Amino acid sequence: MRRTAMMVMTVAMLMVALSGAAFAAVAVEEATAGGDLIKGTAKANTYHGLGGDDAIYGMGGNDTLYGDGGNDGLYGGAGDDTVRGGSGDDRAEERKVFGGSGDDTLYGDAGSDALNAGPGNDRIFSEGDGEVDVVDCGSGTDTVKKGSERLDRYVGCERFVR
Repeated sequence: MRRTAMMVMTVAMLMVALSGAAFAAVAVEEATAGGDLIKGTAKANTYHGLGGDDAIYGMGGNDTLYGDGGNDGLYGGAGDDTVRGGSGDDRAEERKVFGGSGDDTLYGDAGSDALNAGPGNDRIFSEGDGEVDVVDCGSGTDTVKKGSERLDRYVGCERFVR
């Protein structure tokens, strides 16, 4: 039996095909200091947006997404994801932190953030940088660790801890 190998690299994933059978490897993404669009795979992925206004989609798997600098849109997707906004205002229609389905962990970090946990039993950290955060816990039983900002807004959150 003759074996052939073909490697194809795209921006968001590496596919290896051996004898007609395809296997998805862990996604490798090199972000830039500018604005990037990053789409994950069905596997567990870790992405750093670096600088710029990025849109990062984890898709399936248990992903870890870091917005880093800039005003980012972070979307965990299916799986139990960890999503960290980083510095900048991670909010507005296409610039927010969204956990997706699963039991997610979201961090607002520095800047004025919009955190949407989605379904699942989520942990949300909306702590102390003096900026106003908007937190929508979604369905499930969620726990929010909040800071001392009196202007932060919380919707549908069940438990608060300090």
